Amino acid sequence: MYEKEEIISDYIKEELSDVPNILDNELTLDGRSFEHRKEFEFIKHHIDEFLEKTTNNRYFALPGLRGVGKTTLLYQTYEYLFKSKNINPNQILFISCENLNDIVDFKIIDVVKQFLETYHNTTLRRLDKKIFLLIDESQHDKKWALSGKRIYDKTKNIFMIFTGSSALNLEYDADSARRLLKENITPLNYNQHLKLKYNYNAANVSASLKKLIFEGDITDAVSCEQQINQDLININGYSTTDWNEFLKYGGFPTSLFENNPHIICKNITGMINKVISHDMGTISSITSTSQTHANRLLRFLALQKPGDISQEKMGTYLGTSKGNVRNILDILEKTQLIFHCEPHIASPKRSIKSWEYFFATSSIKHILTSSIGNLNSNKNAYLGVLLENLVASTLFYLSNEEGNYFTLYYDPEDRVNVDFVIQGEFQKAIPIEVSMGKKKKRQIATAIERYNADYGIIISNTTKTIAKKDNIIYLPPKTFSFL
Repeated sequence: MYEKEEIISDYIKEELSDVPNILDNELTLDGRSFEHRKEFEFIKHHIDEFLEKTTNNRYFALPGLRGVGKTTLLYQTYEYLFKSKNINPNQILFISCENLNDIVDFKIIDVVKQFLETYHNTTLRRLDKKIFLLIDESQHDKKWALSGKRIYDKTKNIFMIFTGSSALNLEYDADSARRLLKENITPLNYNQHLKLKYNYNAANVSASLKKLIFEGDITDAVSCEQQINQDLININGYSTTDWNEFLKYGGFPTSLFENNPHIICKNITGMINKVISHDMGTISSITSTSQTHANRLLRFLALQKPGDISQEKMGTYLGTSKGNVRNILDILEKTQLIFHCEPHIASPKRSIKSWEYFFATSSIKHILTSSIGNLNSNKNAYLGVLLENLVASTLFYLSNEEGNYFTLYYDPEDRVNVDFVIQGEFQKAIPIEVSMGKKKKRQIATAIERYNADYGIIISNTTKTIAKKDNIIYLPPKTFSFL
């Protein structure tokens, strides 16, 4: 009988042999090497410190939505270790937990122990050389965090990275949290898109846009915008339609070099289906009926115009209970396919007011809408809906970055309202209006007065460059998407 240990042994042997030889295939397209996401510098910095013995940081988790480039990051890390730091391949173990899980039930800690015993004739405690563990799709081992903790506690000679779905955010305890460093891998913003596609990096633009949004100071942002607009003209192969394509199909590295929209749609739809069929089950026990409801609910949300939607309405559409809708929405948020926005009202009243839901990227909304049939015949209105999702997701990811202390709300005013309100603790509210096509400034002016704000922001394609008139800042959508 083919024993479990033999299966794992064969898997380890194959990975050690194959990975060094497939790097070019995984990291190039038509002879061109893939550029690095900004998170690569984070990883590279910690590897260098680990090798120089100047840090105790050697346990990392990189959670994120499927398709955002986590596996590529691991291959690039392997390449850096192998080609730049001259680490022997038998000291680098790449594990795809998804692939291994397809053939055998396993625990990461047991795979690592077997690897050390077979290839280094040692144990965790006796290990006297540097070892690197690159572990992909770690959520397939529910005890991944415990494995990481045990490895961390028993040796100082192993540097380990665990990537996986957002379930990784839920599966580690306080003990593990004290040891690991977590870096969320989010969909690409436009600056990252340009870096990966054209190797163009707009220096300091994010910092200048934060200054514009949170301080109302447009000076640095205006200079950055002027430089970017000049640079884009001179980028070889850059198309004037690139940003519009990003709005509809961007956010995922797999879309960068694919010119066929049907293939992009197929890839992203496949990712969504896999999240529903695989990742939802790793987060919580869920029936096949609830998975069907989740699929339909995503498409229902895609067809809705921005606005709060009651769970009763969703339940009626799906033919299921409000409680089941609440559970499905909660799991979908944990997969990072969607997120919610609460109303800007006193905390006790928020529980009785419906939430607004947005997708992780405007491209997900567009592709789900297109797969059903876009019911909005007004092009500007439809693009405005996509832009609103892009603004919401950009601000949502920004609010979750370490060191950014603000919350994204929607404006619950029934009549003359704006799309969003952002507010930091003990700070004044900042109202934000989003539009494609002509938009009067009445909404933002009213909101500035209602919230006693110092200024408000209009993100609209009716302005070509950043401008500030009285207490209203006008910001082009493309410029905003560099945030």
